[in-house]
Amino acid sequence: MPAEGINKLEKHGMTEQNKGTEQVNSDPHIDQTKDSTPVKKPTYLGLVIISIVTLLGFSSGYLVLQQMRSNLDQAQQTITQLDQTIKDLQNDGRMQQFSSQIDSKLVRNQQQLDALSEHLQALTQDQSKTASLANLAYQKVIASKNDWMLHEAAHLLRIAQHRLLLARDFDTALAALHAADQRLQEIDAHDLTPIRESIGEYVQMLKEFPHPDYVALQLTLDSLNKELKLGLVDRPKQSQSAESPSIPDTDSGADKEDELVVATKKFLLDMLDYAKSAINDSVQVTRGDQQEPMITSEQKQTHDLISLKLQAAQQAIMHRDDLVYQRELDIALDMLKHSDIKNKTTIITTIKQLKLTQLQPELPDISLPEKLLAEYIVSHGEVE
Repeated sequence: MPAEGINKLEKHGMTEQNKGTEQVNSDPHIDQTKDSTPVKKPTYLGLVIISIVTLLGFSSGYLVLQQMRSNLDQAQQTITQLDQTIKDLQNDGRMQQFSSQIDSKLVRNQQQLDALSEHLQALTQDQSKTASLANLAYQKVIASKNDWMLHEAAHLLRIAQHRLLLARDFDTALAALHAADQRLQEIDAHDLTPIRESIGEYVQMLKEFPHPDYVALQLTLDSLNKELKLGLVDRPKQSQSAESPSIPDTDSGADKEDELVVATKKFLLDMLDYAKSAINDSVQVTRGDQQEPMITSEQKQTHDLISLKLQAAQQAIMHRDDLVYQRELDIALDMLKHSDIKNKTTIITTIKQLKLTQLQPELPDISLPEKLLAEYIVSHGEVE
């Protein structure tokens, strides 16, 4: 096919050359020029050279053309052989089987790759969900921890108030207030500052609370008992006549006492069995200018009753019973006022000073921090 194309091109070139030559020959102007121009005959050597060159050109062109034809034929044969080889390979059963196996493996590999891609995508989504859930759980745990500590602090504040009001236990109340403040400090929230300031004020108030000195009160009452005994023993009486015994007038002392004191004395006398049957035990005989202290039965009974009241006041101090303490001291004061004990003025003054002391002073109300914390919990809510 390439050789035929080349032949057609050569024929077309020769045809165009002949047409050009005929056109030149038919031009009258050219003919006139030829007629008017003198014609020179070419030399033989020039023609020979031109002919040789022309032949060489045609020869080289022909050789090149032949070489190209040969190369084209070889390429065509190679293409034909390759086509045949491909057809043979396509028609080969083993090659077809191998090709189908390769295709099936490729399909399987593609399917596995797609499955792995989907699995990787699912893992990525699961990881994102897990991270979000973990973050949410962390936030809830932190919030739940804070809520737990808030409720613990509220419980500690309630314990402090109960121990202070019910048992007057200052040490436990202070410890509970310190523990509640520590829980609020661990939460580290700015809104809890007023509550912590309130707790600090009540802690300082409890530390400065005026506690009575119960030991000093009991020692003072012991000292009063001793003074009362000395005043009774050292009391001198006016001497009677040297010959006649001196019997104290018990009715005069009874007339000065009010009904309450008389009833109290009678009740206590029955309990202690201080009734004396013989009046002669209180009679003292004086001779000449000699004067001896005389203690009547009524004086002894009054002393014993006052001493008993002071001891009852001591028992009230031990039980922290302010009502009984004040009542016993009032009875002792009243009995001293109606007695004729020598140093009763000093004893009365001391008892009045003792009455100024309250065994259980009024306790401060420390419920404000608990109320503030309860309002904080309600306003901020709890973790669901």
